Amino acid sequence: MKKGNLVLAAICAVLGIGVIAMASGYPKAADYGTGVPGPGLWPIVISIVLLACTAILLFRTLKMPPEKDSKIELWTTGTRRVYLTMGILMVYLLLLPFLGFIIATFVLELIFIQWFAKKNPVITVVIAAAITMVVYCAFRFLLNVPVHTFGIFTI
Repeated sequence: MKKGNLVLAAICAVLGIGVIAMASGYPKAADYGTGVPGPGLWPIVISIVLLACTAILLFRTLKMPPEKDSKIELWTTGTRRVYLTMGILMVYLLLLPFLGFIIATFVLELIFIQWFAKKNPVITVVIAAAITMVVYCAFRFLLNVPVHTFGIFTI
């Protein structure tokens, strides 16, 4: 478990520092002239929280007595499901620009709801459509975020 925690801490530290470095280049409040913090605020805040959690994990791991160090199996039924879920999410991110938000998210929701909840397919379609439209409307109309709606398929 110690090795896994150390690897995870290193990955989270690199990710947090990378996001802070990228978000630091975003426009600042002075660029808008309105006193609004700008788009880099929340990625930086979340990355700082991630780095704080990473420091806590690292500290607790280094303080961990040897008798509490348990071996973690990397290839069990549970971990295979996690790896497959991460793979599906990576495919989703790769297909998002081509299929657009609505189609890609709807398909992702269908796959995950059917896989994890094992619902009736009709109920799955309704739930996936509802979740997709609520998220789309929240970003598009409430937050005014331009969303690449249908990818290469223009309507």
